[in-house]
Amino acid sequence: MNRAAPPGNAGIKRAESHILAELLRRNRLPDRAPGGFRLTTPAGRRLELQVAHPASPGQTRFAVPPFRPRPELFHLCTESDGGQIASVWVLPSTVFFAYSDTAKESGRRHLDLDANHERCLGRPFREYNSFFRNRWEPVTQFDRYRRYMKPWDAPDFADGWEDFEDLMRMLAADETWETDEAGITGREYASEGVSEFAAGALN
Repeated sequence: MNRAAPPGNAGIKRAESHILAELLRRNRLPDRAPGGFRLTTPAGRRLELQVAHPASPGQTRFAVPPFRPRPELFHLCTESDGGQIASVWVLPSTVFFAYSDTAKESGRRHLDLDANHERCLGRPFREYNSFFRNRWEPVTQFDRYRRYMKPWDAPDFADGWEDFEDLMRMLAADETWETDEAGITGREYASEGVSEFAAGALN
C-alpha cells in the first residue's frame, strides 16, 4: 500500500476533496481556509481543520507549521492507496503535539505514524492509536468530546489528552464486539465502568 498522498497540487486537492466529502456525508458544511477548512459547531465554536500530507510518496511522516495546541485545532493527516485517499487520521492538535518532534531548522512539528514511540509503549503510533484513523466524531460531534480536549497550557493537559485517548480506545474496542446468537451486543458485555465512561462522554 502506498500510504502517502500523491505529490503536488493534485494530491492536495484530492485529499481536501475527500475530507470535504466525508464532512458533507455527516451533515457538516465547512468553509475553505488556508491549509484546510473551518467548521462551526452547533454550539457556535469555530474549529480549524488543517490538512497534512507526507513530503513524498511512500512516507508516513507528516510535517505541520509550528502551532499552539488547543481543543479547536485538528490535524487531518491523509494517506492514499493507488492515487485515492484510503484513510484520514483525525488528530486533535494536543495529540499531534504530544507525539511529534520539532525540527531544529524550521521549527515545524513532525509526526511519523510508523515510528516506534515511547508514549506508545515502544510501538508505532499507527498501531497504538489506530482508533484515530477515519474517526470523525471528535470533529463532527466536537461539543460532546470537548471536555476531554484540554489546552496545552491547562494544568490538567496531560491527564486530559490521555483521558481522551482512553475514551477513544474504549469506544473503538466496544464497536468491535459482534452480536452473539442470542442478540447480545458487545456494549452489553462491556464492563460497567467502561460503559458508564463512554456513555458519560456522549451525553
